[in-house]
Amino acid sequence: MSILNLPARVAIRHPDKKQGSRWLVAASVTVRRWIARSQQRRALREIAESNDRHLLRDIGVSRYEAFQEAYKPFWRQ
Repeated sequence: MSILNLPARVAIRHPDKKQGSRWLVAASVTVRRWIARSQQRRALREIAESNDRHLLRDIGVSRYEAFQEAYKPFWRQ
């Protein structure tokens, strides 16, 4: 008799294809969100650098707030 009483057959669970595709979809959604955020922050930085007060007023932020948001890393909300 062995020290460990293990069943003769151990079921190994393989990830199904749906789980893998869910992960891929979630990853692509995240990357697209990061790209969009990066583009928006770049545009906001350009508006703040040009000191276009009318556009800043239209979006409801000061120049200082625009720079704060523009210089956040793309992965931060």
